[in-house]
Order: sequence, then C-alpha cells, then structure tokens
Amino acid sequence: MKNSEVGDSAHLSRATTPTVDDFRAALNETDLARHLAYFYESPTTQLTLAAEFIDYGLQSNYKCLYLADQNSPAAVERALSATGIDVAQRRADSDLRIDDASNVYLESGFDPGRMISQLESACTESVETGYEGLFVAGENTWCFHTESSFDHIVGFESDFDDICPTLPVHALCQYDLTRFSEESTAKAIWTHKQVVYQNIICENPYYISPSEYTGTERPELNARLMLEQMYDLTQARRDIEQRDQRLTVLNRVLRHNISNDLTVISGTLEALAKKVDLDAAMQERVHAAIQHCDKVAGMSDKARYIRQTIGQSRTEQTELGPVIDRAIDQLQIDYPDVNVTISGPCDMDVFIDENFDIAVHEILMALILLQENNPETVSLTISTPRSDTATLVFHAAGVVIPEQTQKAIQQGYETQLEHGYDIGLWLVKWIVENAYGSLSFPTGQPEKPQFRLQIRRLNE
Repeated sequence: MKNSEVGDSAHLSRATTPTVDDFRAALNETDLARHLAYFYESPTTQLTLAAEFIDYGLQSNYKCLYLADQNSPAAVERALSATGIDVAQRRADSDLRIDDASNVYLESGFDPGRMISQLESACTESVETGYEGLFVAGENTWCFHTESSFDHIVGFESDFDDICPTLPVHALCQYDLTRFSEESTAKAIWTHKQVVYQNIICENPYYISPSEYTGTERPELNARLMLEQMYDLTQARRDIEQRDQRLTVLNRVLRHNISNDLTVISGTLEALAKKVDLDAAMQERVHAAIQHCDKVAGMSDKARYIRQTIGQSRTEQTELGPVIDRAIDQLQIDYPDVNVTISGPCDMDVFIDENFDIAVHEILMALILLQENNPETVSLTISTPRSDTATLVFHAAGVVIPEQTQKAIQQGYETQLEHGYDIGLWLVKWIVENAYGSLSFPTGQPEKPQFRLQIRRLNE
C-alpha cells in the first residue's frame, strides 16, 4: 500500500454536533434528573432520540410509558422497533404502554391535581410489581388541544417537579421549537432541571424551584440564547472532565510506572557494579536493564502525545489511506518482519484527530507486544456500515486483550497500569474520541478481532 498525496485539509472545530450515539452514551454516564425537557425542531430526530430514552428505561428495568401526540402511535412503534425494542413482546409483558397524550391529559378536562395523583399511583404500582420505577416520554404538543393557558400547563410542570424528587420516575417532556413561542419555551426551560438539546444532556443553570417560579412575574424571553448557552456550558464541562481524566492517568504513569521502572534499572546497575566478571546470568540482567530503559523512553514519548491531545490537538478532514500508511511505516522501523494486511476501502475522507496515525500505530504495537512470539501478520479490515461511519477492525492470531484493560478503558477509569501497551491504549481512546469516534473490544476470543475503531466519514 503506497502513500498518496493529500490535499489541503479543512480543519474543523472539535465541537462537532453530537449524534444520537452520543446521547445514548450520555444516558449511561449521567445521573438523570427526575424531570427533563427535550427541545427539538425535527419530528424525525425527535422520535429517534425519544426512542433511545425509552429503550434505556426498559434496559434499566423501568416500566415505560410513551404519550404520543405530534406523532401517531404507529410512528412511535416504528421508532421504538428501530432501536431494537420488541414492542409487541414488551407490551404483552406490561413493560411498555403507548397512549394518546390528549386522552391522558385532557380526559374530563385538564386537571393537574388528578394527573399528579395518577402519576404517583403509577409509580407506586410499578415498584410493587418489580420495576425500578417509571420512565415517561411525552410529546407536549397536546397543549395546543386545550383551552387552558400555557401558564396553567407549565404550572403543572412546576407542581410535578415539586413532588418528583420523592418519586421513582424519569420524565422526558418534549417541546417542538417550531411550534412553542419564545415565552413558552423560556418558561419550560425554567421548570426542568435537565435539558436535552442537540443530542446533549445539559445541566440547566436557568432552573428555578417551584416556589421561585410561582413568585416570578416574567421569565427571560430569549429562550434560544438560553439553550445555546446551556449547550456550550455542557460541552465545556465535558472537555474539562475529559482533561481531568487524562491528567489523572498521566500523573499515575509518571508517579508509579516510571518510578517502578527506574527502580528496576537502578537495582540492576547496582548489582552490575558489584560484579566485575559478568557471567551469563548477569548478562541477562544487563539486557533486562536496557529493555527497561527503552520502555521508559517509549512511555515518555507517549506522554508527550498525551499532552498534545490534552492541549491543541485538532480534528481534521483528511483521506484515510495515507494516515494508515504513516502508521505502518513507523511500525516497520522497529518490526520490519511484521506483515500488515489491509482489506476494504481506504480511499475515503474522514473526520479524525490529527494524531490518528499514532492511534493506529499504538494498536498495531499492542497486538505485537501482547504475545510472546511476535505475530508475523496483523490484519486491518476497513468497512463502511453506514454512509457517515467508517469501521477499522484489527486482528492478530492468538492475542487476547486482558479483561481488566478492556473494562478500564471502556468505562474510562484509571487503574494501575501493568504493561507498556496500556498507556498506548489510553492514548488511542483519547485520540479517537477527540473526533467523536469510539474504541471497542469486539471479543476476547483469540480467533476473533481484538480492536474496533469507529470514526466519522464524509457523506458522498
């Protein structure tokens, strides 16, 4: 595989708009409030995200209720099925209900007290029948079918918020920004502790308690500005958390791993100083000292790249093939006998961190270091499962990624690093995630792939 010329790359902001996949990941990572508001402009994307919310609830053993209005129940069923939910079975097992929101809210007229009482009863019943509680996703366009003022309806939201801290419930109230006014949207923002906007779960800095809300004459009317500021704050918080995680691991490496390696080297050299004539065993120890020196040097290089990903690393649009070529060329400097086979399309433009070749190189190195007899062949398979996604799968026969390493890197927590390749895999994770990609471990079976990278590509 030969390098090809790459034209001028268009450098893109790292703050690429998150996807539904990012929302799904956030559900697993976020301590969900009892009361969330989802603001959207497209009913299609709205249904996709709401279906993910319900799927998460079902997977977490909550009884789930979807209140449809803007979308038909049939459309809701299709969206739920698209996430992998067996709608018919879940309904038969009483795990899931799909109701008409107007019938639920407006039966015998809109009565907030009755609605809250019914909600409390439903939560109690769900727990008594073995569920963790209740997940509710409601399309709030039912508001347009009642003669009650929006103040009356948002007052119900505030009253609900007043009791929901004591209830095992997570409610997602959905607001169509193309239909609700600025004033109504602003009031809705004020009455929800968390807000979902552009596929991000935002902690709401504009939230006020029910007692404060009832005493307020007029909310801030620039709802769009409030949403954008909330989104920016959440993105900034995410960046800070990622940097803190990286610094924690880097500190551990510098404080513990390198220190231990230097101790080994020092002990070996002290033993060597006491022995003038080196026998075979001492020669072996000297060789071990040299290996540890190389290891320290390699880890220092990786630490330098980690600092780069923490600092000014950029996301860029570039052709994938030459990036992979650079990684393989670097690998073969140290391992000229290793053959890297590539199958699948490389001639595509992708969005990646500028250090992506280092990530590929680190995976190839890990596959070599993880077995005593270095593999003669490492394979890389490239595919495009979706028009906006490229998948890179790496495999070397007989290699197993330790379960502890997989768990630590997937969950994002720091552990004592036992091998030189560990810090390299953290580096891979951060480089890939800088461009909203992902690193995963398909299986621990030796005959199956060990690493999978998913990155974004340009739609043609």
